[in-house]
Amino acid sequence: MKVALLAALALVLSGCSGWHEQAGVGECAKQVDLNDTNVEMAEVDCSSQEAVYRVSSRERRTMCPTGDYLTESSGRSRTNGKTRLCYVLNVQEGDCLKAVNQYFERVACGAGTRKVTKVVDGKSDRALCNGDDAKTYSQPVKTICITN
Repeated sequence: MKVALLAALALVLSGCSGWHEQAGVGECAKQVDLNDTNVEMAEVDCSSQEAVYRVSSRERRTMCPTGDYLTESSGRSRTNGKTRLCYVLNVQEGDCLKAVNQYFERVACGAGTRKVTKVVDGKSDRALCNGDDAKTYSQPVKTICITN
């Protein structure tokens, strides 16, 4: 019995359980698997190159606030119901991105990449992007322009 318990504990601690620590509001996250069509994120330090997303809110309803959020649904608990994590892009002007499935990955600039041309805090307005791809958010209020 002790051997089985120790083996199970070793699997969990080694990361074989498939569980990843979820980021909290204000913390940064990365996609666990770019090729997975289900959104599954894991917490990562905001200074990391992999920190392409930041949690803007944790909702106990079916929808994120108005905007272009990447959303991840967590399991249902008896007391809280289903929780939805709402992610905004965590990028700066000049960052280059590559779109993979529903995710963006921060990459070196080059052929086949898209560049962040503008980040405007305090305004959520697609017209600010002058025809570029616009990502707008209402919480926090922000507009991010990315070349097509």
